[in-house]
Amino acid sequence: MKRKRATKVERARKQLKLAHHAGAAGAPAATLPLLRHYYPEVLSLRQYLASRGHGTSRKQRRKILQYGSSNGAVNHCQVELALVHLLDTTFIGIPKGVHPVAVEDVDRDITIFTQQVNDSTTSISATQGALKQEEIVDFAIWQLFRRNLSSSKPSHILCHGYQRTANNGGEIAVVPGVPGIYCNSPNTHVEALKSHPWTELPAILGGGAERHLSELLLDCAVFVPVAESGNLNQLSGLPMCELKPVKKHSFGVVPAAKRTHDVASNGNIKSPCGRGLSEIRFVRHRMLYARPTLTSKGRTRFGLPFLHVLNRCAEMSEKQTLHLMKYVFPRQFGLHNVFTSNTNRQETAQPFVDYTYREKEIAFSDCRQKGNQRQRQRVDLSLPKRLRGAAVDLVRRIGKRHRNCAYHALLEHYCPVQAVVLESLDGSVSYATSESRVSAFCRAAIMTVFPKELWGGLANRRIILRNVDSFVRMRRYESMSMHDVLQPLQITDIDWLVPPGAQPNARLSSTDYTKRKELMGELLYYLFDSFLIPLIRGTFHVTESSAHRNHLYYFRHDVWKAMSEPALTRLKETMFEECSATAVKRDMAKRALGISQIRLLPKDHGMRPIINLRRRVQRLQHGKLALGRSINSILTPAFSILKFEKEMHPHRLGSALFSVDDIFPRLQAFRDQLHLHGKGQSPLYFAKVDVQACFDTIPQDRLMALVKRIIVADKYNISRFARGKLVGGQNKDTPGFGAQASWNFLTRATSLEEPKSATDSAIEALEGRARTVHVNGVVRKSEGRQTILSLLQEHVEMNLVKFGDRFYRQKQGIPQGSIVSSLLCSYIYAELEFDLLDFLFGGHSLLLRLIDDFMVISTRRDVAERFMHVMHNGIPSYGINVKPQKSRVNFDLSIGGEAIPKLPAYTAFPYCGNTIDTATLDIGKDQERRQNSNLADSVTVEYSRLPGQTFYRKTLNALKLQMHAMMLSTAYNSERTVLMNLYHSFVEVALKTYHYVHSMPAHKQPGRQLITSKSILPNT
Repeated sequence: MKRKRATKVERARKQLKLAHHAGAAGAPAATLPLLRHYYPEVLSLRQYLASRGHGTSRKQRRKILQYGSSNGAVNHCQVELALVHLLDTTFIGIPKGVHPVAVEDVDRDITIFTQQVNDSTTSISATQGALKQEEIVDFAIWQLFRRNLSSSKPSHILCHGYQRTANNGGEIAVVPGVPGIYCNSPNTHVEALKSHPWTELPAILGGGAERHLSELLLDCAVFVPVAESGNLNQLSGLPMCELKPVKKHSFGVVPAAKRTHDVASNGNIKSPCGRGLSEIRFVRHRMLYARPTLTSKGRTRFGLPFLHVLNRCAEMSEKQTLHLMKYVFPRQFGLHNVFTSNTNRQETAQPFVDYTYREKEIAFSDCRQKGNQRQRQRVDLSLPKRLRGAAVDLVRRIGKRHRNCAYHALLEHYCPVQAVVLESLDGSVSYATSESRVSAFCRAAIMTVFPKELWGGLANRRIILRNVDSFVRMRRYESMSMHDVLQPLQITDIDWLVPPGAQPNARLSSTDYTKRKELMGELLYYLFDSFLIPLIRGTFHVTESSAHRNHLYYFRHDVWKAMSEPALTRLKETMFEECSATAVKRDMAKRALGISQIRLLPKDHGMRPIINLRRRVQRLQHGKLALGRSINSILTPAFSILKFEKEMHPHRLGSALFSVDDIFPRLQAFRDQLHLHGKGQSPLYFAKVDVQACFDTIPQDRLMALVKRIIVADKYNISRFARGKLVGGQNKDTPGFGAQASWNFLTRATSLEEPKSATDSAIEALEGRARTVHVNGVVRKSEGRQTILSLLQEHVEMNLVKFGDRFYRQKQGIPQGSIVSSLLCSYIYAELEFDLLDFLFGGHSLLLRLIDDFMVISTRRDVAERFMHVMHNGIPSYGINVKPQKSRVNFDLSIGGEAIPKLPAYTAFPYCGNTIDTATLDIGKDQERRQNSNLADSVTVEYSRLPGQTFYRKTLNALKLQMHAMMLSTAYNSERTVLMNLYHSFVEVALKTYHYVHSMPAHKQPGRQLITSKSILPNT
């Protein structure tokens, strides 16, 4: 029988299989899932060149596959080991829609490129069509700029640091091999691609190498390993951090949301994104930190804000009813909406736009419609067909019922407060209204304003009110999606959704059901986003507390006003001084930093001021209001420089700790020193103090004088980079597989005398990490010393905040919440150590300091006592004033006739959430501190998207956070201490898991296979 010849597809599969075998040895399997999250196809460089090399002969492909192998045809003496390593450990990410370019097109572009180069002063390879690796890279850069027709430069990594010439002959540093392009910053990635072993690739590819390698650089992403660590560094391609993840659909079927054409959109909304219901989350953050609205007599006003559409449509005429319907059903009128419209990041920092006020958009839409439809004058003709009839009447009733709703009376009924209480508030969280009362008030307001016919029955109304109750009770970072609210409803029970003229009991078509669901979704989003959230904002000040983490407290506005006014008055008298509003507005153009807002955070007793420096402030750009950079974002270069100086000169920070884990090496070294000098059994004296309001009392003049001594270089280079990691399990069989990628966008500072290559920068950025991809921004921005000092001086000495309509300058201390505040605090307290606490440096004592928490461990009691006397007497020159009630010692001590709280001898001494044994220096967990806190307030439950996978990931991460080396080191701690630490870690994670599962709905709780109970410690 005649042998059947293999088809072209079968031959390609065979080659790809052989290529996979050839490149499997160098694959960092743990990092590849992250690449496949963004690229449909990921191959090694060897696989790519063998399988994607169009026009390559079979002999050339076999040569590539077998290069460096034991059965290869190439002599081992001629094999470049570095090139073999490059072929097997470099990975290529192939984006979606990339197809081989016609050979003729590539040859034509190369011909144009060589002609332009030959016309310039630079000569190219002697052999026409045989480009060297350096010339191929230059051709790729030239082609990328040639493809990009806009005035902006391409975002491709190889184009960073390059710019088009303006053809006026004034540019410097013109790139020799790239016509029309000049270099304004060196690109280390280009230098790497032009160096060995990349320069050896054209030789093994043979003819057509320039076509294959240019296609690789132009259309694909190149990743190289970082120091054999399993991490990858992106060398070429569009920055991976700017790409969108690849959406994988089962059996290649696109979801219905992508197939359905939005008939309501009439061209007014650009770039419809067609979000799924699970992607639309209510922005609960908008209801936080609201300020009370006052009447003309200065009294607190409750209910919806003045500008709310329901307050502006009092008459509910036909025109006003139509206007209100545009708020409730914006998608049907072609207005911007959460379902199909993109969010402009220049207008809001939130995931979705705030639709509470949209008068300008409606006015613009009306003007456009009047220009197109001048003949139409009847109001009902402006209504979409599906909104005529019952929907109009129901919306009109919403306006009338709102006008008759007594919000203040409902509030007094469901959330009463005694008048006596308002006169004696001390800032305690005990004056907050319970979530059950707030929920009852919100549900009563909704039932009063919205007719019951909107919900279609008692069962649907119960579902919606239950979701309102869950919405109020959620923790700080929790939210719910449209899918959670809409999915349980019986759409067929809602009569007003029936099309005009249709029979109520007729069989529904798929398009009719989709349209009904669409209309109901718009109504529900209006209910939660544009009614419930403004109602809560207009009635309550919602905030977290300093002690209860994610738990939200609801204070009636009159209660919050009575609590906050005394605290704000004290702040104005002590920390701030008023500035002229005219002078502030005049100097705003000269300021690098904007004006920040201040809010108060309730504690168990008293209030803590928090200045929000992460908030993006609106600025006027090109005649339009747009979000500018936050103060912390502007301060990022200064923070990077301070971090660089910290790494270069760590001795300037004295005993400062920057994390709790830094305690371990200090204690380990101190204990080794005691044993070395024969003092291992000597009694140890512990003393701890806490500085009162450390950030608010730091002297500004002394701090700026110190900063000038720290920042010494004339110029610094600031580079940006991104670090990505797949959050979740990497194994397909684990429940956490397929989670989202997490990106960190960071900056790095170096001095001009110490430049770093791309490889060195990646190694430094990924030190101690695994399964991570590094994307370097390449372009370095130079910052001068005087510029940074002026920026820090403005931040420290001219920090402006706004109280109501007045401006104030912070006259002492540094802003708490600033990106540089902790580091500056550590620097100035290090100077305090060198000036006044040098008696602790005799080898007999150990000083630990985590920002404002000081602790001394000494073999000499007199040294510990002297430390306590120095700190308790206060140090005005450094703004030091300790809290006596928070001080702790393990020996008898009285200062000024007041006894310092003493812990029993030979017991664990608490410090920063941990305990240190006073006899052995073993490190454990502070169980007393954990018992006084509610673990339920520390969890954040994911209710909507992938709840099971998120539960698995968060539980695993919670356990990882407990696994500190200082807790589990048997070389340092005793075996019993390590076992007890393990036991307490598992107990804490188990309790958090219980609270997490208990907070989830019954139908979303994970199965038993995800929760395994084992006996961790037998009879400890």
